[in-house]
Amino acid sequence: MQITVYGATGTFGRQLVPQLRERGHTVIAAHRGSGVDTVTGQGVAEAADGSDVLVDCVNQLTISAHKAIDFFSRSSRSITAAAAAHPGTSVAVLSIAFRPEAAESRLQGYYQGKAMQERIYRRLTPDGQLLMFRSAQWFELVDTMTIKAGPLRFVPKMRVQALAVTEAARMMAEAIDARERGTIEVAGPEISDFVEIARRLAATRAGKAGARRAKVIGIPLLGPMAGDGLIPPAPRMSDVTVDEWLRSV
Repeated sequence: MQITVYGATGTFGRQLVPQLRERGHTVIAAHRGSGVDTVTGQGVAEAADGSDVLVDCVNQLTISAHKAIDFFSRSSRSITAAAAAHPGTSVAVLSIAFRPEAAESRLQGYYQGKAMQERIYRRLTPDGQLLMFRSAQWFELVDTMTIKAGPLRFVPKMRVQALAVTEAARMMAEAIDARERGTIEVAGPEISDFVEIARRLAATRAGKAGARRAKVIGIPLLGPMAGDGLIPPAPRMSDVTVDEWLRSV
């Protein structure tokens, strides 16, 4: 198959592209550096020409509900329009595994944007042409969500069933290769929280560098993030544990 991956140079996209190519697919890597901007619509339709599958891996991390909803609304609509212009083309969307209450919290603007993204795709894409791939949080996001202040590391206390981004990409590539449709949720084999993962990551890095370990301080969160709001109820699970991932860091 020919597959267009939008957001091909992002954290997830750059893992997914080689996974798809290893399975024998021709991949069009679409991103702003190649002249494709899904928010403005520039180059989106052209990048879809000849492709059997359009994959949306585009992302913007923000806690602002307004920014998240605007970003994911514009991006989703431009990709669904490109799919509609090419009859028979299917769409695979990278989303996040979260329960409805997570998107209902006013403190979680990003999840409101992702909920909007899912609604747009489900409304504008026929069921038989849509794969909604909902991944639990990735181990790698710990660094992204860490605030550094000298030897201190402040990390939100989010209860997660995290997995490695390479594992999520592998599982999505397998689903696309198998032409699966519907909704798939994936997660890691352990339920933990970002603070615990951050502490283990700090210990691993200190040990490898022979340096003093940074002190990790958890930032309490209110609402669904402190409970099971991000824990998928029945996901497909990766076998890679936190310890196994840490050995590759």
